[in-house]
Amino acid sequence: MATTKTILDTTTYGTPSGNYDGSSMDWVSDAVQASGYYRGYSGLQTVTFSFSDFLGVMYVEATLDEIQSDANWFTAYTIGDQSTSMSGIYAPSIVGNFTWVRVRVDFFDAGTINSVTITY
Repeated sequence: MATTKTILDTTTYGTPSGNYDGSSMDWVSDAVQASGYYRGYSGLQTVTFSFSDFLGVMYVEATLDEIQSDANWFTAYTIGDQSTSMSGIYAPSIVGNFTWVRVRVDFFDAGTINSVTITY
């Protein structure tokens, strides 16, 4: 049975939501538990991004640390660039026994992030 968790809910440029204050170009989502948090799960995870005219760069950051507040974060996947807006759904698979994941958004300059989820 697959588990799906929401990393980031709908976030529209210029409108405060979650950790986004509505004006910052760079910010980080809250962390969610990844497959490695639950011993015995596979290291294969699918991160699903849904965008509408998103202009920016998004990084899936992960850690192997058990306690996320002390975590050493590293980039596990990058999507987007600073010059081309993105629309649609993208669902890359990433492999790793990550305990926590989050997204870091840089250069957020337009559009809507409809959602970012992880399934394992």
